[in-house]
Amino acid sequence: MSDTPYTIYGGLGSPYSMKTRAAMRAKDLPHRWTPMTADIRKDILSKVKAPVIPVIQTPDGSWTNDSTPFLLSIEDQGRGLLPDDPVQRFACLLLEDMADEWTMKAMFHYRWHYTEDAEWCANWLIYDSLPNAGRETVETAAADIRERQISRMALVGCTPETKPVIEASFARVTALLEKMALGPTLFLFGNKPSLADMAFYGQIKVMSYDPTPMAFLRAERPYFYRWLDLADDASGVSGDWAKGLSEVVQALLAVAGDTYLPFLKANADALEAGAETFSLQLEGRTYSQGVFKYQKRCLDTLRAAWRDLPETARKTLAVHIGPNAPILD
Repeated sequence: MSDTPYTIYGGLGSPYSMKTRAAMRAKDLPHRWTPMTADIRKDILSKVKAPVIPVIQTPDGSWTNDSTPFLLSIEDQGRGLLPDDPVQRFACLLLEDMADEWTMKAMFHYRWHYTEDAEWCANWLIYDSLPNAGRETVETAAADIRERQISRMALVGCTPETKPVIEASFARVTALLEKMALGPTLFLFGNKPSLADMAFYGQIKVMSYDPTPMAFLRAERPYFYRWLDLADDASGVSGDWAKGLSEVVQALLAVAGDTYLPFLKANADALEAGAETFSLQLEGRTYSQGVFKYQKRCLDTLRAAWRDLPETARKTLAVHIGPNAPILD
């Protein structure tokens, strides 16, 4: 590999930027972190197809900006983030995907639903982009981004009607992550950080600064709140993968079976039918949003990984995922 390190162009308020940076630290790979400020944004985003961050320049000079494919492509470099055992490996991939695509709903909801959070987050995001612009310029630009993001909430399923589903699911997931933070292992699959740990970290780390979820986490999930700092830089944390699936991972797989997999299937079915929106029952309530092609690709990727598993591994995982495991077939 070239002596030139990876360069991550990202933002401190971007969950996928934080995920990628923490993962590179956990892998102990040389990299540079470069804030995506307004003066370089247009040029850097021109290097990739989708104008989203983080944008990563690799040592060979190529560019990418989808965190999961990127991290999977360098799994054999530095310290691996995927367990060797097929059951654990698939569980890690499923939970990583759930964090990226479902826990993200909680991040977006809390950030833009509550007035105090929306003002705080918009100002923070724009300050990171325009650190030398002065307060008036920052807050004027922040008002624009706040309005734009709030207008997108229904599209991604964050509405007053879906608020109970999103908040209930977030409470359920973080209750399990609180148990994980209290041991007997440091991370979900042992004393080594995994890709799933990094994904949950990325989404919830940015939430830990936002007023409403910060207050919830500090009051109700205090040890997981502290664990976020451990996960931020795990380059010096060494250990082994655990044997089997912990009780926390088993319970998180049940969450995936109850919520995430039905969500992915409903989205895929709606796309196939040519619909623009879809609805389903989650956490005992109705959840609705617009269709997303990317999340169809997520389901296709998980199904491909599922098909590649030995039959014994699929049977073991199906027990924990529950009655919706056939969605993966």
